[in-house]
Amino acid sequence: MNKTVDDMIEKLQKENEELKKENELLKTVIDRIHEAVYIVDQKDEIILYNTESEKMEGLDRKDLLGKKEEDVFAQPYYFSEEVTKKILKTGKSLINQPYWYNLNDGRKTNMIFSAYPFYYKGQITAVYVIFRNMNQLSDFIAITLEMQKKFFKMELSQDGAVYLLDDIISINSKMKKIKAEARKIARRNSPVIIVGETGTGKELFAQGIHNASLYSRGPFVPINCAAIPDTLLESLLFGTVKGAFTGAADMPGLFEQAEEGTIFLDEINSMSLSLQAKLLRVLQEKSVRRLGSKDRIPLHCRVISAANMDPIEAVKEQIMRSDLYFRLATITLNIPPLRERKEDIEVLARHFIKKYNHQFGLFVKDISEEVISFFEQYDWPGNVRELENFIEGAMNFIHSKEKMLQLDHVPEYFEERLFLLKLKKDPQNNTDYQYHKKAIHNGTLQDALLETEKTIIESTLMRNKGNISRSAKVLGISRQNLHYKLKALGITNKEL
Repeated sequence: MNKTVDDMIEKLQKENEELKKENELLKTVIDRIHEAVYIVDQKDEIILYNTESEKMEGLDRKDLLGKKEEDVFAQPYYFSEEVTKKILKTGKSLINQPYWYNLNDGRKTNMIFSAYPFYYKGQITAVYVIFRNMNQLSDFIAITLEMQKKFFKMELSQDGAVYLLDDIISINSKMKKIKAEARKIARRNSPVIIVGETGTGKELFAQGIHNASLYSRGPFVPINCAAIPDTLLESLLFGTVKGAFTGAADMPGLFEQAEEGTIFLDEINSMSLSLQAKLLRVLQEKSVRRLGSKDRIPLHCRVISAANMDPIEAVKEQIMRSDLYFRLATITLNIPPLRERKEDIEVLARHFIKKYNHQFGLFVKDISEEVISFFEQYDWPGNVRELENFIEGAMNFIHSKEKMLQLDHVPEYFEERLFLLKLKKDPQNNTDYQYHKKAIHNGTLQDALLETEKTIIESTLMRNKGNISRSAKVLGISRQNLHYKLKALGITNKEL
């Protein structure tokens, strides 16, 4: 008899423990979802208030649980009478209803809610409400659209923006922080200016912001303000009407073409001051007037701009209007040059090798330590774009069976840069380097050509450890011809 009672007690304890575990699990899940959830019982007392509710309303659940709604929320408070108490009486749900009210700190919040009765043993014992702040809803939609673009990336080319923020490759802590900031600001419509040297990836960031925003359904319309004459740029930006000037036709400008999307104004600091004044008016009035027209057309697009120099300096030098800068620079992203994040060089080089493996049908799996060493010593004035161009050039010299990118594959134009860099770094060769500079800058054309030829031959011999046959093959000349050039140029192979 005692054993039976003990077994029953043990069974009840296990069941009770399982219920506690299930209850904790459900509470944890409710705290992790993106919707705000709270529950009131039949006495209209709050019995559950999740983390998202705390975030949305700026309250702490410890101050709410067990209390009536009207006792904890800012007055006047009508939600209890209009929703929860009403559902407790009628048992009818309310689905996807808009609602607004004032938070305890005085701010107005807009939300969409659904409220449902909870039945236990045939009786309504509680009402649970699920709601979402409209601003948070915008964030959720932006995240969803960006994820959709990841899944269906082939569709990106239709609107001109093919890159996502995740496509920006970097292990540098500063770049990671900038990417995180870009993702946050993407979900709003504030103007952004991206500052960085040529080749740092400003347009990649612009496309990434576009694709992570609510404007990603619309087009991405880029224009380089430095590449187009002012007279043409004005008509391209603002559009024209027939008869505005000889040959003019009815044509929407790029601002109109970017409707519900993003316009990207690259190298904005290159735009003339007079055109900057016209652009400022468009941004202030959020409308555009085509050349030759009296009518203004409302604009609904996001503006992202970029500058290849510090905008503050551009303002000081009167290259850029201060009022335009402050209008464009609600948010500023400063992209560091490659020389300031050299830990990214190898990562990017390997990425570009994979890219050109695919394009050229090659199977390169590695890059030599010597090449990486040169890369990390070089300053890369052309930044990531220059690095990619170099990798593409080197991949053109790789045979289909080769598995490693080495100095043998370096294009000639870059070969001299690397060799001169080595001379700079090596104090023993400083005299040779200074002589080389003098020959090029102060000598005749023939002197410069001979000195350049000597430099390239010495570099090739050095890389091939003095092997004449291999060096001749790399240089594309016969072994006999190389011996002749060594003698003519006074190159002693024993030191290489």
